[in-house]
Amino acid sequence: MALLRYITFSILLILFTYSFSFGQDENLYAQKKEKEPLKLMGIKFGANIGRFADFQFKPERFSYEGSADINLNNKYFGLIEGGYSKIDLEKNNYHYLSEGTFIKLGFEYNMLKKQPTDFLGIAIKIGKSDFSQQAKNVLIETSQWGTFETNIAPIDYSMYWLEASLGIKGEIFNNVYLGWSALVKARVSGGKDTNLQPYDIPGFGNGSKSINLGINYYIYYQIPFNRSK
Repeated sequence: MALLRYITFSILLILFTYSFSFGQDENLYAQKKEKEPLKLMGIKFGANIGRFADFQFKPERFSYEGSADINLNNKYFGLIEGGYSKIDLEKNNYHYLSEGTFIKLGFEYNMLKKQPTDFLGIAIKIGKSDFSQQAKNVLIETSQWGTFETNIAPIDYSMYWLEASLGIKGEIFNNVYLGWSALVKARVSGGKDTNLQPYDIPGFGNGSKSINLGINYYIYYQIPFNRSK
């Protein structure tokens, strides 16, 4: 009986010690979480410098793109991106014109822990594009009627897509960042026409595809808040 009482007492003592220790750990964890509220660390503005390559590789396209994000604890970022694109493509048998704008809303998460001013993470966004397209001086050859010329009047479109990206941003000067991201875009709805397939949808890319891949290059300036010196 003495042995049984000893074993029972030992088990109860262990359980009590574990419960007390667990409670302390929970309190410490709760206190730690309370000490780390969300703080506004900065508002960042950026410009897509990759668009300058269009002058060399896609001279038919003129476009620009910018972004802004809200930095919370250098960990969570709410962001908005937008831009404008114009296509003027002239071929021997047609003259294609397109113009429109786009906007993207999303969220970024920074996976870095030891580099609070830099970023390596993922982003999820939803995009919308509003654009119009038309074709002039379209030459159509037929065996019966020969060759004749026609025009396709301007048509307005709206298109939605989802976008995911993996990117980095590094601080090269105080509050000045360079970054790039690899992204994939998946069409959700809109932006299709069986008679005149969009050549390039603003913000999305090739209008004939349901999924587009891309790379963005950005330069940013951050207006800092709550930043330790």
